[in-house]
Amino acid sequence: MYKYGVNRIFLSETLSTRQLVPLKSMLKYLRLYSIMLVLCILVVYAQAQRSMGTTGLLNIPTADMQPDGTFIAGGNFMPQEMMPEAWDYSTGNYFVNMTFLPFLEVAYRCTLLKNKGNGTWNQDRSVSLRLRPLKEGKWWPSVVVGSNDAFTTGQLNMFEESTGNRFFASIFGVATKHFVMGGHDLGVSLGGYVPFGSGSEQKGVFAGVEYSPAFWRNLSLMAEFDSKVVNIGAAVKVWKFSLFAGCYDFRAVCAGARMEIGIWK
Repeated sequence: MYKYGVNRIFLSETLSTRQLVPLKSMLKYLRLYSIMLVLCILVVYAQAQRSMGTTGLLNIPTADMQPDGTFIAGGNFMPQEMMPEAWDYSTGNYFVNMTFLPFLEVAYRCTLLKNKGNGTWNQDRSVSLRLRPLKEGKWWPSVVVGSNDAFTTGQLNMFEESTGNRFFASIFGVATKHFVMGGHDLGVSLGGYVPFGSGSEQKGVFAGVEYSPAFWRNLSLMAEFDSKVVNIGAAVKVWKFSLFAGCYDFRAVCAGARMEIGIWK
């Protein structure tokens, strides 16, 4: 009985003390927790092939994959120097992307085309598919195979010479290995394109590196050879938004923005 009474007195005094905590102190702790939460959200970075709306660097794919259930939507500014000969002007694209499974990613992309006859705008529509048969391990890289712009209207045979607009028609394979040292992350990628037709812009060997510093992991610095020219750029993720800017062939600037949401995370 005596022990029970002491516990009741102690509990009563504890509750009274807590009730006397100043509101100002409570708000101080609330602000601190809010800042910590925001920092935890920001310390996430994503790899994406920015120009195509898929996973990779600036203008090449990598074998990295988005987390399962990631939905991405965004748009890019594409300078004339970065585009096929059909574009003798700067343009842009917009896209949606979904990682349905940890090893399967699909993107739908529309690139703006100007109708020179009447000055109106049309769209070049294309689909990209990425499949990862091998996940990165301690001693081996991850491997992804995929396709860009494989089909066109009324033509389902991807290996047949196209009569439509398949400017980026190709299949590709790429391997990526990450090296983490003291919290710093260096990703190295090597791959190649096999074009579907003679008019495809994507052909040959490509390679790239991506570096994220330990003190700011949502920052990515990139350099790549996209089978034709060398490009450099940087990307940063703030909450659910990712922004990037790059220099194509050291001659033109490209940029873009995207929103990334984990749907069934």
